[in-house]
Amino acid sequence: MHEYAVVDELITSLLPRLETIPGEVSAVFVRKGELRILSDRALENAFELLSRGTRLESARLVVESVAAVVGCAACSYEGASTYYGDEGGHFAIPVLACPRCGAAVSVVCGRELYVDRVAIKDDVPPSGGVQ
Repeated sequence: MHEYAVVDELITSLLPRLETIPGEVSAVFVRKGELRILSDRALENAFELLSRGTRLESARLVVESVAAVVGCAACSYEGASTYYGDEGGHFAIPVLACPRCGAAVSVVCGRELYVDRVAIKDDVPPSGGVQ
């Protein structure tokens, strides 16, 4: 499973960026395009395992899906892809052909994978509180 290699790189690149930010990291939010062939659950499991012993150990990985958007040079269509799936709804595969004219399309978004934001718990009590 290459999810572990992806998460290892994510943790390795994220930790130095967090060095100057105080507080406990509670969540790491990742945006993942639906065309990325990565299991959300496997990413979460890899994060739980590989973050042990680091500042991210108590954080959870939250994977947010980004829908595929395609663009057609032939008819100027830009929007959602059509999907091929089975009758039972067990799977849906984006079709990379223009839903309007059938021409080949380019992918506008849906392949990305990046850290969008990090949630930090602020353990410092607010000023002006009851004493």
